[in-house]
Amino acid sequence: MKKRLQNTSITFRMMQHCLFRPTKRSRNRVREIPGEEAVTTYDYSAHIRDVRMMRARARSGVTQPGI
Repeated sequence: MKKRLQNTSITFRMMQHCLFRPTKRSRNRVREIPGEEAVTTYDYSAHIRDVRMMRARARSGVTQPGI
């Protein structure tokens, strides 16, 4: 009796069969660690902080100059 194939995504099948596995050469290549100033970061809380400030300004009735 043949085994029934399960419904799986293409991505899952590729990951199972290691099609995205890097080559042996690229895995063993020595990489330089970037300096502290070369690393860029993303401020995840900036949007939340901006929204909070806008709400506080709206509640207090303060308008921005030039608008």
